[in-house]
Amino acid sequence: MHNSTAWGYSNCGLVASGEQALLVDTQFTLAGTRLLLGAVEAAVPGVEISTVVNSHQNGDHTWGNQLLPDAEIITSAASAEHVCKEISPEQMMLLGRSAPTSAITAYAAEHIGVFDFSGITVTGATRTFTGTLELEVGRVAVELIDLGPAHSEGDVAVHVPADRVVFTGDVLFMGAHMIVWSDSLSACIAACDRILSTGATTFVPGHGEISGRAGVVAFRDRLARVHEDATSHAARGVELTDAARLVKGAHAGDLAHPERLFTAVAAAYKEAGVEGVPSTTMGLVEGMAQLARE
Repeated sequence: MHNSTAWGYSNCGLVASGEQALLVDTQFTLAGTRLLLGAVEAAVPGVEISTVVNSHQNGDHTWGNQLLPDAEIITSAASAEHVCKEISPEQMMLLGRSAPTSAITAYAAEHIGVFDFSGITVTGATRTFTGTLELEVGRVAVELIDLGPAHSEGDVAVHVPADRVVFTGDVLFMGAHMIVWSDSLSACIAACDRILSTGATTFVPGHGEISGRAGVVAFRDRLARVHEDATSHAARGVELTDAARLVKGAHAGDLAHPERLFTAVAAAYKEAGVEGVPSTTMGLVEGMAQLARE
């Protein structure tokens, strides 16, 4: 069994009614997605997955899309346009299997070296939307919510009103600190408010254990405290790496991957108008890798 807070192991969701099903996200690898599809077949034999919703374009939520060639694949226009800050499966494989001669290669080897990305053809959406999109899966109403930039450059939540359930994608991490790729920590906080506004009582995060409303509120409030502290450090002219170290010391708590706070601080610094803040994938991963060593 893998650790649910480990890199690359994401939650997927299934909405099934009658002979139709909607799948929320696929897995990081083809092997992982085949396991997922096997579990779906065992749970609801003979049901057709006619729709896949990608919560965003990171590989750990989309790189199994090709195994559902007949499904309509839906994501937000922002998600489809920006394709997050992703590197290719080939680059990911090389990075994960590089000799650990630097902070970044050692970090990559530790967290993604276990995955086999061979055979993946990155497969994007066949349909996009903005705002909200109402779907029917059999007799079940499903609402797709365009959350805009938050964790990624474009995030989507999947709301099943009748069951008061939201599949949140990576705007919610439980048991681990979140990664902020979008340059906006305040947008991550706003996304939490948006999913809470649905009135749902059950939230399936992109990573970690299923949560109730209190868990989402606690997650949002922690992000707000990080944002407040990081913005204060920026206003006082504290260097980004020093600020990340201070924020990690104050907010790491008992959550996994406290080094990811580097990305949250970087986003807050970007919002505060600080120049020279890294925003590329490799720049942010390098910042996390260096902070993990401290």
